[in-house]
Amino acid sequence: MQQLKMIRYSAPVKKRELPDGYFYRMFGGTREEIEDWIKICKNGLLPEDGGIEWYYSSIENYPDLEPERDLFFVVDSDGKRVATSASVCHGDSTGYIHMVASLPETRGKGIGHAMLSFALELIENRGVTHTVLTTDDHRLAAIKTYLDAGFLPVIYNDPESDMEARWKKVLSEMKYPDVKFIYE
Repeated sequence: MQQLKMIRYSAPVKKRELPDGYFYRMFGGTREEIEDWIKICKNGLLPEDGGIEWYYSSIENYPDLEPERDLFFVVDSDGKRVATSASVCHGDSTGYIHMVASLPETRGKGIGHAMLSFALELIENRGVTHTVLTTDDHRLAAIKTYLDAGFLPVIYNDPESDMEARWKKVLSEMKYPDVKFIYE
């Protein structure tokens, strides 16, 4: 099934701070960081048996993504990497929020809102006109975070697509009845 798509047009970013005891660290390319990225992403993005090949296909081989510039972690006060995301800028001035994941024990603390704010700042500082992302229907907490940051649901102009019905179902479950759709 095709993922849901969202778009946010370039605008000032509402700054969200990480909770006390958490910090950002840009990716440095070490084997340990790659292993931690895989471990974090196995919490909803990668299959449980996924390994290094997923890192290479999702990060190293993703168009326009430069890991040391675009990939970052959230670390706790002990230096443990607990969440990750990438902020990619494509040559056509489109930003892309990519591979957002966190360990289960960090959820519900506002880290997702802060990470998205940080990723959007990185992208906006590079002069994008808009930022897109894709997500899954069941990721309601993530979708709420994206809506709160100004992302709008995208409906494909394809009569065969079920995207509008899926978005309406998701928004109804979330009790967000008046969200504007973008048609493309």
